[in-house]
Amino acid sequence: MPKRIEYIDIARGIGILLVVLAHNDFGFISQYGYKVIYSFHMPLFFLLSGYFIKTNSSFFEFFKKRFHSLLKPFLFTLFLIYFTSVSFEKMAFGTALRRIVKSLYGTGVYIDWVQLWFLPHMFVASLYAFLFIVVVGKLNNRWLRLGILAATLALSLPFLKSFYPFSVSLFGNDYELFGLPFSLDLIFLSGFFYVLGSELRQVTTEKTFDNYFLLIGTGVTLFAMNYFIESPIDFNTRTYNSFFINTIEAVVGILFALALSRQIEVRTDKLAALMKYFGRISLIILIFHVPIQDFWGQKVLAVTDNLPLSIWIGFFMGVGGSALIYELFIRRNPVASWWFGREAELPAQKAD
Repeated sequence: MPKRIEYIDIARGIGILLVVLAHNDFGFISQYGYKVIYSFHMPLFFLLSGYFIKTNSSFFEFFKKRFHSLLKPFLFTLFLIYFTSVSFEKMAFGTALRRIVKSLYGTGVYIDWVQLWFLPHMFVASLYAFLFIVVVGKLNNRWLRLGILAATLALSLPFLKSFYPFSVSLFGNDYELFGLPFSLDLIFLSGFFYVLGSELRQVTTEKTFDNYFLLIGTGVTLFAMNYFIESPIDFNTRTYNSFFINTIEAVVGILFALALSRQIEVRTDKLAALMKYFGRISLIILIFHVPIQDFWGQKVLAVTDNLPLSIWIGFFMGVGGSALIYELFIRRNPVASWWFGREAELPAQKAD
């Protein structure tokens, strides 16, 4: 089994904490910090996934693996949401069925737990990246491959403006839809960062991210660009206003996160262990953090009338509550782990 790249887990842990912050009212505490988060946190996840993509199996085998790790948790969580709503909140069965069908469209506008849009889209983005790498990867010239990849990024921008929203006619009725199914209108944008992750791994090692100049240079550039330039990114709402600026911000932010993660790995054992843990359960945190932090944020705000305190309490409860769900109900449960695309961590059996 190949050696696990620990700083990638740490980067994924940092990324999921940024996701949780981005999904509460952190902008009321720091609008600038909110901008920094949104400038790179979603591209980071696509790139980290692309860092490990392997194309030495058949497309069908890859499809099954990604279905297991992404679509199955998505479908199971939808069932869990509406089974609970029908059973304990007195939601009508017909209402639940309509919401499930609407959620299967797979874009954030149509899902009650909006953050779940990421799972079906990551699924199709991974399939796109697999096919791209199989076809374009045959070219031995890296610069030619990167040129083709950049061209697909340029192609993504018209798609963002054309399908969010767009109108369709069906059985004599006109409908306005936001995004293509599974956010396919994002595929060239998310696919760019996914494939870029594969290319990045080929030209970097641990020593690359040991470099202090990389850490300081990317950090200063990231924070300076967000301070002086107003150009936000939001994949869910199809906000990517500048081909050049947004891409530079995202790439710089990703390199900063990787360099920071490497420094955490080699210098702070306890923090590294915590970040690796969050990274390894990032899917569980993604799925459950929003309702948990919304619940606790509202409760704390109602009692204290202190918005900053409610935001921070909501954040810690969103992360901690999701980890608690994992530890109590998923980690050592083979059935639950299977539905969430994982392998259960069964306790080692003692020798007789």
